[in-house]
Amino acid sequence: MTTEAPFQLTLAHVTGEVTVEAKPETIDTVESSQRTEIGQRQLTYAPLVSEKFQDTLPLVPGVVRGPDGLINIKGARSNLSALLVNSANTDDPVTGESGISLPVDAVQSVEVLSSPYLAEYGKFAGGVTEVETKAGGDKWRFAFNNFMPRGRRRRDPFTGEKALVGIESWTPRLRVSGPLIKDRLILAQTFQYRFVRTKIDVLPDPQEPPVIVDSRGEVERDTKLESLDSFTEFGYRVNSQHDVTVTLSLFPQNNQFVNLNAFNPPLVSPNFRQRGFQLGINERAFITPNLVLTSLLSIRDFDIEVFPNGPHVMTFTPEVNTGNFFNRQDRDTDRIEVVETLGYQPSIAHLFKFGGNVAYAKFNGAHQSFPVRVVRADGTLSQLIEFAGDTRLQRNKTELTLFAQDKWLVHRKVTLDLGLRYDRDTMADENLLAPRFGFVVVPSTDNRTAIRGGVGLFYGKVQLNVGAFDQLQQRLVTTYGPDGLTPLGPPRRFLNVIGAGQPETPYSVSWNVEVDRQIFPRLTVRVGYLQRDGRREFILNPFDDPRDPARGILELSNGGRSQYQEFQITGRFRFGEASNMFASYVRSASTGDLNGFNEFFGNFENPIIRPNDVSRLNFDAPNRLLVWGNIELPWKLTAFPVLDVHDGYPFSHMDEDRNFIGRRNRAGRFPRFVSLDFQLAKGFKIRFRGRDYNLRVGVRMFNLTDHFNPRDVQNNIDSQT
Repeated sequence: MTTEAPFQLTLAHVTGEVTVEAKPETIDTVESSQRTEIGQRQLTYAPLVSEKFQDTLPLVPGVVRGPDGLINIKGARSNLSALLVNSANTDDPVTGESGISLPVDAVQSVEVLSSPYLAEYGKFAGGVTEVETKAGGDKWRFAFNNFMPRGRRRRDPFTGEKALVGIESWTPRLRVSGPLIKDRLILAQTFQYRFVRTKIDVLPDPQEPPVIVDSRGEVERDTKLESLDSFTEFGYRVNSQHDVTVTLSLFPQNNQFVNLNAFNPPLVSPNFRQRGFQLGINERAFITPNLVLTSLLSIRDFDIEVFPNGPHVMTFTPEVNTGNFFNRQDRDTDRIEVVETLGYQPSIAHLFKFGGNVAYAKFNGAHQSFPVRVVRADGTLSQLIEFAGDTRLQRNKTELTLFAQDKWLVHRKVTLDLGLRYDRDTMADENLLAPRFGFVVVPSTDNRTAIRGGVGLFYGKVQLNVGAFDQLQQRLVTTYGPDGLTPLGPPRRFLNVIGAGQPETPYSVSWNVEVDRQIFPRLTVRVGYLQRDGRREFILNPFDDPRDPARGILELSNGGRSQYQEFQITGRFRFGEASNMFASYVRSASTGDLNGFNEFFGNFENPIIRPNDVSRLNFDAPNRLLVWGNIELPWKLTAFPVLDVHDGYPFSHMDEDRNFIGRRNRAGRFPRFVSLDFQLAKGFKIRFRGRDYNLRVGVRMFNLTDHFNPRDVQNNIDSQT
């Protein structure tokens, strides 16, 4: 169980930038897409383990954090989804993963769209996360949160007693906002510093040097994260019909011992360094009361470095891996995007939107891999993987998008979403058309029931590392006999080949239908079914070269498929102006090809590539119960419990040569995951030097029941442990 105490200090007379009024619970009769919004209240009071808005995403049914720590929306790999901040794309153009970090106090709302049938949304084959940031107000406001560090408790090696030793984490947040020019120019500036050490309790004691020790002589077993996120927003009001917003986000970050676990001690784990900024200029102008033009310019620079802790050869054994991480990356990425959108509402029955965007992205850098050894249980060498070729990489692409959509009120009880989207990517060199259709029907006279759903074609993105695959170093694989000394042939060179000559754009076909019903004034229930079929996903497969038996081919193809099926029942109970409880049960199945490209050539690479298989995906959790809520209590207390119960993720068996035994992800599952997290906060006022301040003090606890939720499993059948 983990406990920490967050604090917040604000000026009393300037609190509350947004006024929230209690409204009767109603059913949405307009939106056809399945949307779930996480508001400011949840961001403030939810127990967020890393103080990031991404921590709130698993509060959405059908959204899980996989065993790799990445967010998977509705059964899609993380790089198939999209993250928008103030309508600007913030994904890393190289890997397709989320590539921005924001101070949590800068976020106004987070909305997850599993199947947005509006054609304005694109560049995803999974789901969309849309973030709106918090603007400043007409008065100066100041907030200082989490200024108290959390102590680090460790066992004394001499006495065996636990004692406080330094700082476990410190995550202070500062926000200042107010008018620079009254009624014209408003500033909002937010900072968040994070220093977090996470102890990995299950690490075995290293059996041989070199080891890393801390200042007290203990073996180092912590991952370390240090970051400073800054978000600046200037809002300029030209006149009542015209405004301009300029935002600048900075997100430097250092991670030490990434993916530290039971089988990868600190020296084996890689380090990660990130630098970058994103500049956004948004302009909105009402040409007429029914015609609005929105413009966006987004400029992004994103630089990352992945590097090992030393020069030693990385060695895989049936017990614990040794040596140092085998790969080093250093890349610089730039992206510029221009978006124009025209909204027109000629009557109450139609809301048209037309738009398009042009984006250019490029990266260059170095990518170098070092030898890898696979060792058997008896210590003999099974396989040696070496790398040869140029270490320099570079790739660029241009994207063009056009779309048209209409929200059509056919009848006061029937609304349709009709849309068509065109995409072109110079790296894939395809002309893509994606039709969308959504509907909302209100069958009852009391407006307490809504049936919604739709179907759509969703094209994803071709990330730049896919286009640079044939520039990567080639693998030379030598297999050894039982003595570990006799090669079973010469080194076999694997050529990096892109199937069909060039990549194609992945896509998915998604459809859903759901029924929302207000059972009582305070209780709303949703029952729904969703299915997503992914096609042309990027997968890797090694095989023999038919022209030369002594040579192999590592093929990157668009042959990957996936399927996600979900039945969901969700209830929301409101028992106060600001008190809500949510409960959901999701029955789902996530299957597909397992050799996803990013799982071997993402930020943290895997050097051992075995033949592809089709099975359960790594984040498949068929049964999930989720309960959470924010509860207002007497004496200005606010409680926020989160209960998450789901089936364990699947795993595979392998032998000492690291070949899979049987079908992958069919050897079993981790134990059922159960976590009860809780935050309790109390607000009160204090007076200091003639001024009143609002102070909020709280306690935050994770895994309150202390349930055993293992992160790793010994799946090597030749291990002696």
